[in-house]
Amino acid sequence: MKTRQVTIFFVRLFMIHVVLMGGVLYASENQSNPCQEERTGHVDVFADFLYWHTTETIDWAFHLLKQGNVQTTTLQTLEFGWSPGFRVGIGYNGGCDWDTQAYYTHFKTLASDHSSAGLGTVQSEFLGAKLSMLGTYQTGKIDLKLDLNMLDWELGRTFCASNALFLRPMIGIKGGWIDQRINTKWEKDIVFFAVIPITVTDNLKNNFWGVGPKIGVDGKWVLGCNCRWYFSLFGDVTGAFMWGHWKITDEFRDTFQTTIFTKVRDRNFGALMLQGLIGIGFDYNFDNCPSHFSVKLGYEIEDWLNQYQVFDNGTGAHNNDLIFQGLTLRMRLDF
Repeated sequence: MKTRQVTIFFVRLFMIHVVLMGGVLYASENQSNPCQEERTGHVDVFADFLYWHTTETIDWAFHLLKQGNVQTTTLQTLEFGWSPGFRVGIGYNGGCDWDTQAYYTHFKTLASDHSSAGLGTVQSEFLGAKLSMLGTYQTGKIDLKLDLNMLDWELGRTFCASNALFLRPMIGIKGGWIDQRINTKWEKDIVFFAVIPITVTDNLKNNFWGVGPKIGVDGKWVLGCNCRWYFSLFGDVTGAFMWGHWKITDEFRDTFQTTIFTKVRDRNFGALMLQGLIGIGFDYNFDNCPSHFSVKLGYEIEDWLNQYQVFDNGTGAHNNDLIFQGLTLRMRLDF
């Protein structure tokens, strides 16, 4: 259901993108044409500041509360916050409006949560704790580290559909890795002639790497301009289909030096990524117009379908989406 909703969202985003950009085909012929200011044979460098929120469904603990003949089970899901990241790149426009760009994206985020049994008990959702003889616990804690590193190369061509509209269809290659490390700690007291504190750790890895082709279209609608500057609305839609490789491990240890290694067979199949970015931009020409500076501020969404592949003891195998969304601020200089 969630995958369908995300697909519908991107279809709607693309439709808005087409309508928004297509509408300016009726722009006034008397408006100054910023397309005439596009230059060839120049190098551009750019840097993006990312401030994104992560969404990924990870049920890591469940509470058991028994009152008489009624037993209540409550799942506890890990929640992410907002984190910064960056994207840097370089490009070249070689003539006839053809250009090429290469860039690197890095985003890292942390998430943590704590669970207390209260009047009941708490149990780990992960498979290592399921295989242990200890069963339920009094407290639990989880820490997750997510590290995204992506390299992109694009070949595009910019053309003017009207006096106010830029369109840039492009093709390219996308590749990189996403590492997720999940560390959990569980504690309980056992009464056996004396109170014996028990500590359990259950650490998992959901590591992915992939590479494959990408395709997309960038659009820019100029709102108003003179010979040196103009404001614009922009919208970019991109999709990538990558050959993906997942490596998933689970390592369990307890106070009694019991060690349980659970390794899922490595998985190899297609990985689909959908990306959308929409916002407002400002462009400025200086140095008698051979050089150009621009700044863009927009809202970006990246949806990595079926990214979370961990097998747990609560709901079995997973294929949950990993979604990044938030603000993207880009500054670009070409000369």
